[in-house]
Amino acid sequence: MYDIIRIFYIFALMKTSILTFLILLFGTAFGSGYEVQAFTAGDCISESIEKADSMTEDEEFGVVNVSVADAKMEASYSSEMGTQLLLGMPVQIIQNKGWWQIKTPEGYVVWIEKNHFVRMNKDAFNQWISAKKVIFTDDHGFSYETPDNSKQRVSDLVFGNILKWEGENKKFFYVSYPDGRKAYILKSQAQLYDKWKTTLKLSEKSIVETALALKGIPYSWGGTSTKGMDCSGFSKTVFLKKGIILMRDAWQQALTGIPVDISTGYDNLRPGDLMFFGKKATEDTKERIRHVAIYIGNKEFIHASGYIKINSLDPEKPNYDEGNTREFVRASKVIGAVGTEGIWAIDDNPLYKIQ
Repeated sequence: MYDIIRIFYIFALMKTSILTFLILLFGTAFGSGYEVQAFTAGDCISESIEKADSMTEDEEFGVVNVSVADAKMEASYSSEMGTQLLLGMPVQIIQNKGWWQIKTPEGYVVWIEKNHFVRMNKDAFNQWISAKKVIFTDDHGFSYETPDNSKQRVSDLVFGNILKWEGENKKFFYVSYPDGRKAYILKSQAQLYDKWKTTLKLSEKSIVETALALKGIPYSWGGTSTKGMDCSGFSKTVFLKKGIILMRDAWQQALTGIPVDISTGYDNLRPGDLMFFGKKATEDTKERIRHVAIYIGNKEFIHASGYIKINSLDPEKPNYDEGNTREFVRASKVIGAVGTEGIWAIDDNPLYKIQ
């Protein structure tokens, strides 16, 4: 009996060795069947890390390749969202750990997943920066595979998306994405980037009109696009529509601009000023800024709180915001401060320049 068992055991080992040999020899053929479906999520992640690590060291820049890319505070889908990046936005690569740690134009350091941007060496990046481009100026829309907006879409688009100009006809711009995809965009929803910049006017009236046009859009933690915004994402989006880049967070924005004296009331506030709310500094604690809004005049301000809405500093008004009024600690002016620390005209930002 023992000999019979040993024979079966040897036969089993031979079958295993033969099977292993066949898999190694014909792995590609097996891979086209059920073997591929047997990969786990961990296998896929390991494979992506291996491919990412093989990228050359000179690819120190990148350009966002989707309409809105969620950027995280840690290298994980479950991590807190720190900000959003818009299609065509340039970034600088810091490191790779499966996800990519990058620095945004305003210097914010976050993590982005590999499919949301295109890595570039300096030459490729400079070609993108210097190319003729188109900016999407509507709040929402789409690009199309053919010059027919009733046909197949290529992707969605939001305000601020920038693509490379490839040509145009009477109704459409022909554009390309950072990864080389081609598409058509309605001219009624976009402009040549250089022409758009010449139309921008930063004034009290234009800031208020731009802010009011976003009324009702939902609050979204970490949002900085017309898909959804948090409080500082709202102020960033309003000023980006005027060609201005602000710092990312409310406390950072509070350190920029021209200070407005509110020690004796609200008379010094002008439409378009940024208003900051939180806790004043004491002998034992530092000032803490938790919220930002845009003043629109008549003791009213517009801000992201649940959704983009208008509230008042006046207790006699039905839209009085008691909590924020009580914690209104400072204000600053962006008009007249463009080019000072933390406030850039978009083309003057270092990442939007030839490297």
